[in-house]
Amino acid sequence: MPDTKRLAARMGIVALSATVSLATATAAYAGTNERIDVAGGEVTFTHQGDYLDTRDLRKDGYCLTAELKVNRWHHWSITTCGYNTYKYRSLKRINEGTKVYLRACYTKKRSGGYTRVRCTGWQAAHT
Repeated sequence: MPDTKRLAARMGIVALSATVSLATATAAYAGTNERIDVAGGEVTFTHQGDYLDTRDLRKDGYCLTAELKVNRWHHWSITTCGYNTYKYRSLKRINEGTKVYLRACYTKKRSGGYTRVRCTGWQAAHT
């Protein structure tokens, strides 16, 4: 009987370890993607690899900018200008599980950079 009790106890520990491992693995991949479609294109945040991308689909004189922020000090953007242009950027320095905010902006190219013309609201995602 003592051997049976030891075996049962060991099996219980193995089962508990497997459950904890699964719970941890699930939490590690709990990020969310976010995509915003506008008339002139689309901007996307992909949580696996933390990619920010934008695709300008209109030849209308406006550029399309994807803006991503974590807080007011940490933000990134990427801009495409011209019909059917695409760019992406890998963001390696964002901690796993961080809440991020994405928006799409129509911009105009000016000397020294881009000027925002109109933007969508911020939409949340998680890395």
